[in-house]
Amino acid sequence: MKKTRGLLAVLLAVYLIVLQAGCGNSQSSTASNGEESTQTQVRAITDDLNRKVQVPAHPKRVLALNSSMMETLFDLGVVPVGKVIEYEIPRPEAQDLPSISNENSPNIEMITKLAPDLIIAHARNHAQILDNLEGTGAAVVYIDSSKAEDQLLGRIDLIAEVLECQSEAAAYMQKVEEKAEQLRTKIADSPIKTALFIQGGSQNIMAAQTFCFWGRLMTCLGIENIVPEEVAKTSKAGFVIFDMETIIQKDPDAILILQPGFRSTTGQGSGKGNGQENKGNQQSAGNMSAEKLLAMYKDDPMWKGLSAVKNDQIYIVPIKVSPGKINVLDALDVVAKLIVPENK
Repeated sequence: MKKTRGLLAVLLAVYLIVLQAGCGNSQSSTASNGEESTQTQVRAITDDLNRKVQVPAHPKRVLALNSSMMETLFDLGVVPVGKVIEYEIPRPEAQDLPSISNENSPNIEMITKLAPDLIIAHARNHAQILDNLEGTGAAVVYIDSSKAEDQLLGRIDLIAEVLECQSEAAAYMQKVEEKAEQLRTKIADSPIKTALFIQGGSQNIMAAQTFCFWGRLMTCLGIENIVPEEVAKTSKAGFVIFDMETIIQKDPDAILILQPGFRSTTGQGSGKGNGQENKGNQQSAGNMSAEKLLAMYKDDPMWKGLSAVKNDQIYIVPIKVSPGKINVLDALDVVAKLIVPENK
């Protein structure tokens, strides 16, 4: 667990070394006499689809086609020229931004009108519309969040490189580490040392792996995830099917449950399901209130024998605790206050 808890600090140390070595190593197009070309300066960037992309040396009009990548832009001090519908974080800078429609189906006409010089696209969701995106006249860089060393921060390293915001990225990473350390200290005396983070509303028990956004929230707070890190060797998915027998054996101190609809744009589904209830309960889980769904867990014979349930350490996680719906700093605060209410 210590190795995972210290990942932010290690990444920050490495990043600072790279930054000190010089964040302006990218090549720009210049005239043969050494003077700057009259043409726009560009730099060669290798994106997560292994494409060599010529990006503006100093992009002025940046657009991200994914809510979590939009949040990364804000964390780096960059205000995009538009937003996707899924972006729900109440930032004043985002309030009046024009919409480009949904993450998975951005409106090319709207994007063209915004005239971005750089588009940051999602490797899985937007690879098939590369020609359309390049048709807007913008440089297009693809980001694959699964390649992030730390899923809590996503590909802030590559996005910072593209935007030449390495110092801003280092400062933000430092801020996250300081927040995590502060909260770890506050909850150090809590009886909660181990936990299970699961999706509600699934027929199977879908548990968060340590490397994913939700798993990292726990480990940053010094709480051990009972899902073994070795599972990641067989599945790169953030959530994996987990068995009740292992849960009973490991008997976590706390159980955190994501509500159905946590990935949706409107937050429908105000409760959570446990993954192993009878089918009738599962079918109605998305329509239950959080209180009723919590009661369903507590009353379920498979769960009520666990220490977390007996000690009333089973929690419904607010639906906003999801990438692109909450800032990382706020997410750490929310989870810490959820499991240790006296830290409110």
